[in-house]
Amino acid sequence: MNVRSALEYVPCFQGHLFVVHVAAGLLHAEELVDALLDADALHEVGVRLVLVAEGADASLLALRAGECEMHTAVAEAALTSGAAVVSRVREIVERRQVALVASGGIGRFQPECVDMALALGASKYICLQVGEVPSHGEQPIFAVPESEVEQHLADCSHASLLEQAARVCRMGIPRVHLLDGLRRGVLLDELFSEEGVGTMVHADSYCDIRPLREEDIPELLSMIARSMADAKLVHRSYESIRDNLQSYYVYTLDDTIVGCVALYPFPQESCAELGCLFIKKNYEGRGYGKAMCRFVENKARSMGFQRIFAISQSAVDYFRDRMHYDPLPRTVLPPARLEALESSGRASVVFGREL
Repeated sequence: MNVRSALEYVPCFQGHLFVVHVAAGLLHAEELVDALLDADALHEVGVRLVLVAEGADASLLALRAGECEMHTAVAEAALTSGAAVVSRVREIVERRQVALVASGGIGRFQPECVDMALALGASKYICLQVGEVPSHGEQPIFAVPESEVEQHLADCSHASLLEQAARVCRMGIPRVHLLDGLRRGVLLDELFSEEGVGTMVHADSYCDIRPLREEDIPELLSMIARSMADAKLVHRSYESIRDNLQSYYVYTLDDTIVGCVALYPFPQESCAELGCLFIKKNYEGRGYGKAMCRFVENKARSMGFQRIFAISQSAVDYFRDRMHYDPLPRTVLPPARLEALESSGRASVVFGREL
């Protein structure tokens, strides 16, 4: 795990409540201790936790949590016993202990468990299971919007779990994680890394394209530094980005910046330039670049422009084959942009399309 990346998540998680459902098959597994140590680490950095033992009794989960010296308290009855149990769980959480409660039945998404998570305002519902991570062949489905889950059901493993997770997400829980509880370190690897190690079903708000903020500029410069050094992107300084802040947009996943794009308007020529397109290496091939291109196209169209163009020497194949932009002569560029390109000496290709 990258420690720097992990630390970025700590302020995002502090004060949030996570419900962690522990499958019955894990309660006797020695790997559960690792998961509980992970849970304790989450609690130490300010995450409020409810651990749900699948079945009628939470005593075994309490015993295992005691081995890890966790600060816990057990709700005396199972969730199926009624609303008073949820009140008891809330009381335990509010006094900064980890609440332990039995689900009272079998299943990852029992109505009582989901209702409790909703009542407590949980931001994550995490299922620790014995395997059972949805995948296409050998490749896990790492993250999928709930609105796109149906597209995966025909050819993925554990499709019913994926479908149930989407339903819970639609009910109002922003993130649902399906994890292999036998994998050591699974909780921290899932929650404190950009890609994760299990399946996360998320509300559409997990992905967002938003305007760049001035406080984002250092992170943006760090992200594109290598590409600027390799001359794949034009050099940009803090000041030049700040002075054109309204032109820049960032692609975020769970508030983490993973890509950027810029839209430079040329109103006199009724066109705009798509520039500074960049996606972090770990996120390439997922369609994020295309989403950002479509975003600025729509933005340019809404501003009344008739054409959009891009200038690149390193992404020629991308604009031609993936975005289906047409190669254009340099003479179509606005005079000021043509002059800047010619003076740069870059062997760039111009691409464009009508809006």
